[in-house]
This record gives sequence, C-alpha cells and structure tokens, in this order.
Amino acid sequence: MSLSLSDFINQSLDKIKKAITKKQFELKQSIEEVQQLKDCFDANHLIKVYQQCIESKQVKLIEFALFDLKNLVEQGFIAGEQQLGDKRAIEVILDIVISCQQEKEETVQIHMIKTIQAIMTNRKLHIYGEQTTKVFQLLINLHSVSKISIIVNTSKEACQKIVSTYFQRLEDFGILTEEEFQQAIQKQGNQGSLVLGKCRAMVNAEQYMRSLMTSLVDEVQIYTERKQIYDRQLEDLSQMKVIDLNLHEPNLRNVTVEKNQIQVQVTNEQNIKNGKFGWCVVCRKQASQYCKDTKVAVCSKECKFIHLNQMSNFSQCYQHSNNSELYCKDAFDIMDMLCQLSQKDNMNPQLHQIIIKCKILSLELIYEALVQSDTILQNKPKLIQILKEQLLESLLKNSLSTEKQLLILTLNIFIQLIWKVRSHLKKELEALIENVYFKFLDSSNSSFDHKQYTLKVFNKIMTKPKVVIEIFVNYDCSLGQNNLLKKILDMQCRIIQGRFSKQEFQASISQNQETYLKSLCLDNYYGYIKCLKEFCEQNEDQQNFIQVQQLEDQEDTTIQQQQLSQDPLEKQKQMKLEMNKAVDKFNFKPEHCIKHLIACQFMETRDAKLFAQFLWENRDLNKDKLGELFGCSSEFNQQVFQQYIDFMNFKDLQIDEGLRYMLEFFTLPGESQQIDRIMEKFASKYCIDNPGIYQSAQAAYTLSYLLMMLQTDLHNEKNLDKMTVPQFINLAKGINDGENLAQDLLLGFYQRIQKTPLALHAKEQAKRALEQANQVDQRKRHAMLAKEAEESLKKWFKEHSNQDAYFYANSIDHVKSLLQQTWSAIFASISVFLEQTEDQQQIQLCFETIQSFIQLMGRFDLDEEKDTFISFLQRYCTGIPNSYRQILGVQALIKTTIQSGQYLRKSWKIALQLVSKLETLHQVVKKIKVDSPQKESYNQEDIQNIERLFQSISYDQIDKIFNLSINLDSNSILEFIRALCELSKEEIKQNRTFLLSRMIEVADFNMNRIKIIWSKMWEIMREHFLEVGCHKNVDLAIYAIDQLKQLSCKFLQQPELANYHFQKEFLMPFEQIFSHSQAQQQYKIQLREYLLSCMCMITNVCFNSLKSGWKIIMSIVNQALQEDQQQLIRLCVQITDKIMEDVNNQQVNQEIYMELIQALIKLTKNKDINIVDNAIKQLKSLVDHIALIKKNDNKFLDSLWIPVLSSLSILYSDERVAVQQLSAQTLFDLLQKHGVNQSNEFWKMILRGVIRPLFDEIQFSKLQYTKQQQQSKKYINSTCKITFQLFTDLVISHIQQMQLCLNDLIEIYIQLVLQTQDHISILCLQSLKKIIQNAGQSFKEDNWNMLIEQIQHLLQQCSPTELFEAFNLDEDFQKPLEELLKEEIKPKKLSFKINSSECSSKQSIQEKCLEILEVQVTQFKDQITQQNKQIILQVFQEQYQKCRKFNTNLYMRYFLEQWTGQWNSVKRNSQDFDDLDNNFTSQSKQLNFINIEFLSAKVIVSLSNDPLSFIESLIQRFLDAYHGFSQPLHRQDTLNGNLEQLRHLESQIVISRFHILFMETVFPQLKQNLKSKVVSKWLIQLLKAGLNVSGVENKEYNQVLVQLLEEIINCENNVF
Repeated sequence: MSLSLSDFINQSLDKIKKAITKKQFELKQSIEEVQQLKDCFDANHLIKVYQQCIESKQVKLIEFALFDLKNLVEQGFIAGEQQLGDKRAIEVILDIVISCQQEKEETVQIHMIKTIQAIMTNRKLHIYGEQTTKVFQLLINLHSVSKISIIVNTSKEACQKIVSTYFQRLEDFGILTEEEFQQAIQKQGNQGSLVLGKCRAMVNAEQYMRSLMTSLVDEVQIYTERKQIYDRQLEDLSQMKVIDLNLHEPNLRNVTVEKNQIQVQVTNEQNIKNGKFGWCVVCRKQASQYCKDTKVAVCSKECKFIHLNQMSNFSQCYQHSNNSELYCKDAFDIMDMLCQLSQKDNMNPQLHQIIIKCKILSLELIYEALVQSDTILQNKPKLIQILKEQLLESLLKNSLSTEKQLLILTLNIFIQLIWKVRSHLKKELEALIENVYFKFLDSSNSSFDHKQYTLKVFNKIMTKPKVVIEIFVNYDCSLGQNNLLKKILDMQCRIIQGRFSKQEFQASISQNQETYLKSLCLDNYYGYIKCLKEFCEQNEDQQNFIQVQQLEDQEDTTIQQQQLSQDPLEKQKQMKLEMNKAVDKFNFKPEHCIKHLIACQFMETRDAKLFAQFLWENRDLNKDKLGELFGCSSEFNQQVFQQYIDFMNFKDLQIDEGLRYMLEFFTLPGESQQIDRIMEKFASKYCIDNPGIYQSAQAAYTLSYLLMMLQTDLHNEKNLDKMTVPQFINLAKGINDGENLAQDLLLGFYQRIQKTPLALHAKEQAKRALEQANQVDQRKRHAMLAKEAEESLKKWFKEHSNQDAYFYANSIDHVKSLLQQTWSAIFASISVFLEQTEDQQQIQLCFETIQSFIQLMGRFDLDEEKDTFISFLQRYCTGIPNSYRQILGVQALIKTTIQSGQYLRKSWKIALQLVSKLETLHQVVKKIKVDSPQKESYNQEDIQNIERLFQSISYDQIDKIFNLSINLDSNSILEFIRALCELSKEEIKQNRTFLLSRMIEVADFNMNRIKIIWSKMWEIMREHFLEVGCHKNVDLAIYAIDQLKQLSCKFLQQPELANYHFQKEFLMPFEQIFSHSQAQQQYKIQLREYLLSCMCMITNVCFNSLKSGWKIIMSIVNQALQEDQQQLIRLCVQITDKIMEDVNNQQVNQEIYMELIQALIKLTKNKDINIVDNAIKQLKSLVDHIALIKKNDNKFLDSLWIPVLSSLSILYSDERVAVQQLSAQTLFDLLQKHGVNQSNEFWKMILRGVIRPLFDEIQFSKLQYTKQQQQSKKYINSTCKITFQLFTDLVISHIQQMQLCLNDLIEIYIQLVLQTQDHISILCLQSLKKIIQNAGQSFKEDNWNMLIEQIQHLLQQCSPTELFEAFNLDEDFQKPLEELLKEEIKPKKLSFKINSSECSSKQSIQEKCLEILEVQVTQFKDQITQQNKQIILQVFQEQYQKCRKFNTNLYMRYFLEQWTGQWNSVKRNSQDFDDLDNNFTSQSKQLNFINIEFLSAKVIVSLSNDPLSFIESLIQRFLDAYHGFSQPLHRQDTLNGNLEQLRHLESQIVISRFHILFMETVFPQLKQNLKSKVVSKWLIQLLKAGLNVSGVENKEYNQVLVQLLEEIINCENNVF
C-alpha cells in the first residue's frame, strides 16, 4: 500500500532517528529542521538528511538512506528538475548514491545498485551527460570485479534495464532531421509512425487524441440512433405500456453500461457493426467490454493495456520531446563506451577473467541496445559511425576469441546488425560474412562451436524474408558484388553433401557433430523457404492485384513492364543474372562467355577493357581457365590481361607479396611461354605502382621469374636437392640492371617463399590443409584461424574500398529471381540428405521443405524448377511403399497436390498417377478384386505395406484432391483436366474407370466457373468422353454415356443466357458417339438405343432449362430416324411428342424448329401409319405455332415453308391412300390458313416448289398404280380429285395474294396437261375453269393474254390431227353418205391404227380448253380486249370448221372406229372419264366432236360481227340433221344398216343440241333481226322441218320459235 508524502517522511525520519547515535548532532538537527516544515509538496528537503546518513559511514543509516531515496524516486516524491546549487536535484541524489561505491558491505552495494537503477530508469526524471557514462562504468566495474554473485547479477540487471530505458527513450523522444527522415521513409515506408519534426511519442499522443475524439463521435452516433428508435416507439401508445426503455444522454469518455439499453445496428468507418459498447477505442473492432478505469470501450485486455499506456505517455511526450538531442547524445556515449570496453585487450594475464567478464557484459549491453533500437538509432549517422568504426572491430576480435560466450554474443549482435542496420553496413557485413563466418565453416582450423553457431546465425538471417531479399538484391543482384546469399546456401549445400567428411576435418569434427551440422543446414533451408512462403502469403493481395491488372488491361501491363525495365535496380538485377550466366559459360569455355556478354549488351563488341572488368568483378570464375586465358598469345587475350592487372594495386608490397596477391586470382598455366607473358605484364604494373624500387620493369620481370623458379625448386617433392640461400643470392647477382639487391631483401624473399609458396593449386592446398589439420593442436589451429581471418579481411577491404548504394526491397517482386538463383543448391542438398539420413523427423522436414518449395515455385511460375522437385518426389511414390521414407514421400506428394494444386500445371499427371495407384492399392486393402494385370503380384508383405500406408494416409485426402479442384485457377484447372483425361485413357486400356468417374465429380464441382473457362474444360473432357463412348467395348462405352448423362442432368439445370451455346457444346459428345461408335453392328444398335434413352430422360428431366442443347438432341433424333430400326424410332417419337406437348408454351428453343420439322418429316415416312398420322398432325400444329410467333420474321418463315410443304407434297407418292389424303389435306389447310398475308414471292415459291412437285407426284402415282385393282384406282382417282378441288379452293380464296403469280399458275396447268394428256389433264383444266369462273375478275390483261396464248398452244399440241386428216385415207371418205348408201357398203381392210384412248383424251382436252375460252367470253367479255376477242373467235371458227367436217362424215368415222385395235381400252378409259365428269354423255364415247362443234357455234354467234351469215350455216346443219333423222332404217346386220342407225342416232343428238343452242344463242340474235326477210325464211324452214319429224320435239324450243314467227307477223301487220 503506497503512503502519502507526509506519512512517508515521518516514517523515514523515525527510522533514521532510531538508528542515529548521540554523537551525530548535525544529523539530528537536520531531522528536526525537516520535521518543523509544514505543507511540503516534495521530498527535496530530505536530501540533506540522506546525504548526512551516507556520510556517517554507518551501514544501517546508509541502507535506510538508499532504500528511502529509491522509494522517493519511484513514487515521484522528488522534484528532480529543481536546482540545488549548480545541479538538478536528481543529479545531486545520484552523486550521493554513487558516493557509496567505496563501501565494502554487500547490502550497501546492492542498495546502491538498485537505487541507481531506479534513478536511471525513472520515466519522469532523466539523467544525461557525463553522469550516464559514470554510472555505467561503476556498474560494469562492480559486475566485473565482484565475486559475489548477487552483486554481479544485480549490477548486470541494472545495466540491462538502464540500457533498455535509454535506447527506448531515444526511440520514443528522438527526432529525425529531414535527411534522416527521408532515408527512414525510403527504408521502411511511411506507415503513419513517422512524421517529420515529431518524435514517435508525439505521434502516438496525437493518435491517442484522435481515438478519444472518435470514441466521442461513436457515443453521439449510437445515442442518435437510439433516440430515433425511442421516438418511433413512443408513437405507438400500445407499445408504451409494455416496453420499458431507457435513454441516457452521452457522457464524455464514458460508455453506457445500463442493462436495459435499446439495441441498435450501426456501422463505423470500417463497415464494422457496433458491439455491446460500440467500438474499441484502439483497434475499432466490436467492443463487448470497457475499461473500468477510464470508462472507454475496448475489445480485449491487450487493447486495454495499450490504451492505458497511451494515456500514461500522453502527459510526458511534449516535455521530453524537447530533450531529443540530449537523449541521442546519451545513446551515442553509451554505445561508444560499450564498444570500447568490448575491445579491451588482455595485457595482464591476472586480469584475464575480469576483462572477459567486462567484455561479456559490454557485448550483452550492446545487444540489448540494438534490440531496443528502431528507427532513430538506425538512421542516426553518428551512431552508425560508432558501429562501423568500433563495434565491427570488436565483433571481429571477439568472434575469434576462444571464449564460447563471447562468440555467441558477437554472433547475436551480428544478427541484430543484419536485421536493423544492414543498409548502413553493406560492405562491412559482407566482409564479416565472407572473411570470418565463411572461414568458420570452410576452414579446418575452426572448432565445432564456430561452425554450429555460424549456421545458427545463418538460420536467423535466412528466416527473415526482408533480410533475405535485401541481401539478394544488394549482393547477388549487384554488379561487382559477390553472390552472398548464393554462397551462404552453397556453403551449407557442401556441408550436407559431405564437406566435413573429408580427412582434413576428421580431427575437429566428429561424425555425430557432422550429422548435427547437416541437420542445422536442413533447418536453415526449411526456415529459409518457410519465411519466403509466409512473406509471399502476407503480400498475396499485392500480387493478386498485379495479376488482375495484367488480365484486365494488357496495354497497362506493357507500360508497367516498360517502367519496370527502366528501374535502375531492376536493370542491375537483370544484368547481374546475366553475369551469373556468363560466369557459368566462362567456366565451360571463355569464348562462349564473350558471346553471351555481347548478346546481353554488356559490351557491344569484343571490348578488352569491359571483358577484363567482368573478370575482375566476378570471383567465381575458374582460376585455371583464367590462367589459360591470360597466358594465351592472342592479342585480344593479352589486352584483357593488361586491363585486368591494372585493377590490382601493388603499392607498398614487396615483389613476392605482389606475386602472391596476383596469383590468388588465377592459376599460372603450365607452359613456360604463358608464364613468361604473365610475368612480363606483372613486372610492368608492379613498377608503375612502386616507382624507384627497381631500375626497370625488366629487372622486376627477371626477379619475378627467379622467384617462381625458387618456389618450384623449394616445394617440388621430387626435387631432393633444394636450392640454398647462397645459391639463390648468387643467381640474383646483377639482377637489378647490373646492380645487386640487398641480401636482407633476398633473404626475406627466400624465407617467405620457403615457408609459404607463392601459389598452390587447389589439390595441393587441400593436401597441405590435411597435413596441417593432422599435425596442429586445437589452440594453434585457432590462432591460425584468427590469422586467416585477419589477412582475408585486410585483403578484402583493400579490394573493396568504396561503399556501394544500398537498395531497399519491400515487395515480393524479387522473390522469383531469388528462387531461380538459389533453388538448385537446396535441391542438391535435400536430395543427398534425404538418402543419407534415417532420422524420421529430418526426413519429414526434408519433405516439408520440398512442399514449400513447390508452392513457391508454382506461385512464381517457375515450372521447370517446380517440376524438378515434383519429379524428385515421384521417385518415392513408385511401387509399393515399404519404408518410412517412401510413405512420407507419398504423403508429401499428396499434401503438395492438396495445398499447391493450382501450381502443379503439367505435373498434375504425376500427382494423378499416384492417386490412381493409391486407389488400386486401396482396393487391395478393402479385399476387393483388383481389375489390373498386376493383381496376382500382391503377396502378404505387400498387403501389410499397403495397410501401413493407409494408416498414414487417409483415403479422404484423395477425395479432397478432386473436391479442391474448384479452387484451382483457370490455367491450373485446364492442366488438371488434361492430365485427368490422359491418365483416364491409360486406365481404360486396363478396363478401369476410377479416373473417369472422378472426372464426372470434377466437372460437377467446377460447373459454376465462368462459362469461358468451363467451355475450355469441357472441350478437353468432351474429347475423352467421345473416345470412351466410341470404344469397342460396349460396356465401357455405355458406362461413359451413363456418367455423361448424370453430369448432363446437373449441367442442364443451370440457366443459359440467350445467344450462348454452352449446352450445345456440352451435349456434343452424345451426337459424336452416336455417329462414330466403333462397336460391332450387333452392339451398335444397343448402344444407340441406350443413348437415345438418355436423351429421353434428359428431355423429361431438363425440359424447362434446355435451350441450345436442343440442337444436339434433335440432331441425334434426326440421325436415329435415318436408321431403319423401329426401337430407335419409338424413342425418337417419345422425344418429339414431349417437345410437341409444350411447344405452344414456348419452352422449346426456337432455333430447333427446323430440326424438329426435319424429324417430323422423317417420321411421316415411317412404316407405322399411326406414327405417320401423328407426325403429320404434329407438323401442322408446329407450323401453326411457328407462323404465329414468327409472323414478323419473313426470312425464317421463308426457310420454313418449302421443307414442310414439299415434304407433304412428296407424301402423295405414299402407297397408302389415307396418308395421301391426310398429307394433301394438311398441305392445303396450312396454305389456306397462313397464305393470307404472304407475299407474291412466297406464292411463286409455293407454286414452283410445292404445287408443281405435288402434281408430279400425282402423275407418278397414276403411272405407278395403272395395274392396281379397280378399287385401288378408284381411291387414287378420288384422291386426285380431292387434291385438285383443294388446290382450286386455295387459289380462289387467295387470288388477291396470288394475282401476280397467275401467269405462273396458268403455265403450270398447261405444262401438266401437256405432260399427262389423260384424266389428270381434265382435272387440271376443270380446276382452271373453276378458278376463272370464280376469280376471273382478278385477272389482268396480261393474265388474259397469257391464258389465251397458252390455250392456243394447248389446242395445237393436243389436237387429234390424225382424225382430222383421215379424209385422205380413202376416196370414199370424201363422198356423201347418201351416195354411198345407194350401194352395198363392204368392209374396208386397211392397216391404219389409231390410239382411241389418246384421241379421246385429246378430244376431252380440246373441249375443256374451249370451255375455258367460252367462260372467258361469256363472263368476262368486258375485260377482254378486242384483239383477244378476235383471237378467240378465230380459234372457235377453226375448231368449228374442223369438227363439223369430221362430225358430218359418218362413213369415215364408222370405219375409223372399226380399225382401232384398242376399242375396249377406249371404253375402259372412258369409264374413268365418267367418274371424273358426269356431264359426259354416252355419245362422247365415240369418235366425234359434237360438243366442241356446238360450243364453238355458241361462241361464234356471240362474238361474230355478222352472226346471220354463220347462223345460216347453222340452220343448214340443223335441217340436215332433221333430214338424216327422218331417213328410213334398213337391216342392222349390214354395214349400210349400221351407218343408217348411226346417222339416225347422231341426228337425234344434233337436233337436241340445236334446240338448246338456238334457244340460248341463235334465237336472241334472230329476234334482233326480225325485220330481215331471211330471218323469216329461216324460221319457217325450221318450223316445217320440226313439223315433219316426230320424236325429237322440244316444247320450249317450239314455243320460242312460234313466238318469233308471231312477232314477225305482228311486225308485218304493223307495217301494213
């Protein structure tokens, strides 16, 4: 429990009063003076009392004083800044405390140390200046000298805490200058912690204030939201009665903690919803807690402590920031002092342990200071200078010490330097690594501790990704720098590969130690790759952003790449990588290196200076190759060597030292001439650097050659007679251009060369190292190691005098290059180590390293390197795993596949091969029959190994591989699918379907990918399914189809947007399998039937979601319908029926209308009449539907009509009458229904493409069934008649739409008549006649012209010319019948033959043609031009003349009928005509043209301009008929009697026809000309003729005739 100031004073004084003696009057008086003071605000007035206590030399009082001073300082009762004389109060107190150092009592010293610690670490009272170093000197001295452990430990602890406080204070209150600030920003980036002109504490304080303000805003925001809710709920009176709500005004810096608060949902600036108490004041997350001390919302204890610490520092920040310079100076002084102490030499052996302890503590404090350091220390030039000038030297000395603890501390400090100030110590740190730590590892003189701790240092370096990357960028990618990171990795690679197994290390490294060192190297590799992996994962968002930008905008990417290539760092890195390649090429063949340097634009041509610069800057070159190059006689090589040696500096070196220095860079060649050239150039350069030492370069050259000879003589084992000093001096006489060199100089040459050769070959060096290791003890080896390191450092700094610029690396851009340069060493190490070790933990670590490497390589598209590691893993996955190593190898590959699947790319094949193999082995474990040729090779041991394998590997991991395929990127999933298909093919060869079934799962998992990627995936899988579906093994094919069907049902459930064809692409394998199956014919039908059944199921299940997929389904249906297999056709019918059920709902994709029509058309040709009937009806329904929804799409409809209507027209050729009739009915129903709005072009298309083929089919049907039974003919004729009636009705109803096609229609009719000339012709002409009768008003002049022209042509082509020209056959045919009957007529035996059927057909055609003209004349007389009337009149006149002449010659007609050999045939054909036209009379069966004669007469009377002249001939013909009828009849058994009978019958017919003609046509004409006397004459003649003949009376005729005569009489009476 803390006391108040007054209580503390009273308590302290009471203790002292009790302990003082009577003689201590001054102390007692001082105490009384203090007790008399009242209202004290601090304890400064007690200082005098405590000082007197300490000066009293009384141990008890000293302890009380020190203890109370410590408490006063800690509790803040001392006003430390108050001036007490020349010093501040706190400084006075410190001096008082330090004055106790002479006290020997242990307790006093301990109290003194603790009090000093309290003063020095106080947060409010700071000690600076000389007192600081004074305190450290005191404490370090106590620690070093004292042998009391508690004092040693207490002083050490105090030093550490003081150092921590001072350097932490430096970071908190130190301020950077503008230059330092810019440097810090460049190094670490500004993340808000750095502000120019402000210390970190001030920045934190401002941040703290902002957080408090934000907290207040949060309270107001939450209160406002609650207020709104509260107001809304108050509006509902019913809720007021039942809801108890509390609302409180917001309190500053105070959260609301009442229980019955209104709950709100508000988000902050980070879009995070509020917690119970709003948001955390520190991290802005949901706050479910609050700080009881400050009433501020927090989310956790950690944030609470941060908040309280911020509040504590807030009040001090501005006060202490003014002392920034003082804090910096204190830190500098402390660091300088510690560095000096750490370098303290041991001049007195008796003080050895004290100095060691001092060094150890100094190094520990330096380490603590560096641990606490951050931005300020790392960017203060003075501190960096101290580190360079003193600390590095200290590290060098102490790292070479025999003390293990010093070695560990120096290495720990080195790690801190690498981590924190590497940018300022680029050259120095490299020097230490290259010349000290590499020596530790590579030298046989270093101890095991040197080696193990150095490897641990490398571990610390290699587990910091930023450090690793910056080392790579600044050394391995920097021209003129060594490949430091690569060397570190290569060094460890050599250790793993057995570096310490060599004989030279046998004395210093045991086998167990070597194994341990190898394990450390492995740990380093693992840490190295792990840290890079974690670094990349942390920066993954940045990389993804870059990748997205690359995908979104290729042009921007090009610009970024161009900018990147202009970056100096990137340029340097690329050039260094090229230099590394050039080094490799040089070590193979120097000429290749030159070509590469020119190719990478390091030099434009064979530039000797630039090539020499390359050779000088790259120290990994083969020394033998360099020696050969420099000794070559070619001019270019000599120029290169001249430029190369100019880079060397021989100043202040003896000539043998210069030679030794030069030969460290290359090996002298073996030929003397080559050596001579090198020595010549060396002597010249040596004289330039050291003028005046020798008379000339020739002298130096001679001496150099002599020294080389001396080395050969002294160190050649075969030379037993060694050169002596006198002999050497004798040889050197007059060597300096005739002058002798000093004997001391020559003796020095001799002794140095005798001790150490000028240069040794690598093999010789190894041999000497081995000898040295076996002969020298540990202490000497350590001394030799120190000497090696010092000499190496000296040489290194001589060669690297300049400090290169340091590049900071904060991104993952360099990781790819880093991996490219370092992977090979690690791969070589792991591959060796994995084979050597039996340690299970190390084996596992190897495989984990490989896994991480694969993931990183894949991330950066290093496919070649990645595939190398995967192929290495594959080595452990062959056969049945029978060792722990192999099991872990399988595990590693499986884990790699799961974790890094998207990076495997082409290596997916290896992974899936393992998966396939594991599945096979799993079947063995489950005791399931293995379908593979190797199933018999599994013995009991194999089965045990397999069981052991699956105890380590879960089979679920195999499932996980396929399940995680959904996470693969676009390129990886394609490679995965490609490998899956390729391996599935191999499985199929073994009748295995594991990967095929997995492929379905993968397709299902990835179905929701973007359609472009899915399309590419399916393109690969489709080919595989096609191959399997077309397999000769039908069972495999059906299995593939079944799997494909299941996947299709899932895929087709997804909606497809318009104008996309993903469904079509997906279902395409079905179509291709159907077409290209390689199964035998007997199994092919089975396969196709199953495939069609799949289509049926897909149609039923996915009907509503099918769109473009209909194309494939209908394509398969159409292919199946081409097969003459009823089982396939029935399945097709199921599909079409399903489609037609919903076609009116517009669920079916309109793009398949044509395919559906094609299918229905094919079904109309089926053998099953029910299928045909249904197909025709569906076709009609479909066309009706299409015409309705596509009524505005004329192009589509035009492509629709012809196929449908043509197919219906072709069906007329079907032998089934019902099919004929239904197809014709459907055809004309469609045209009737949908032809109203069609264009003229449409009708032209219909006439030519549908109607004409239909007529052709009618003609073909007539020819095909001429030999059918009478009943079949009857049905056929009936169908023809119905067809023409339907067509006639169609034309009449659509005459307006077809008006422009009338000429085409007439032409079609006429052509059909000309082709057939049978009863079909009659039907044609009857149809045409009916069309003209009902729609003639729509005919235009050109139509009438066409009609008349075509009728003329038809009359001409169908004229029975052979009948009309028969008069010339016999002279009796030209005689009158009356004259011939006077004699007995005998039969005539002429061979003239006539086709009565043909003549009858032509007769009928002639008659129908004239009827058409007669309709034209009678009904549409006004529409006919006068010219056409004359043409028609002429036609009828010609027909009348020919027919009358033929009809009146009964004798000729009789014999023509007798001569025909086909009279019975004529009669049969005539019966057909009776069926077709009931208007034909029995007379028409004979060879006469009576109907035509009277029809012509009728038209002639109506058209003739002078009808009376024609009527006169008609009357004469009438009278002749009366005469013929009145003639007596004789015997019927003679020819005369037959002719008389024929005359009698025909005269009767003519008379009856004349009655009609006269009543309809002639009498109206005569009535108009009653005044003419000839008319009266004619009428009287007709009356007389009629009265003289009985049996042919016609009452109507007689009445009209009498009426006319009466009119004549009346007219005459009126005249009279």
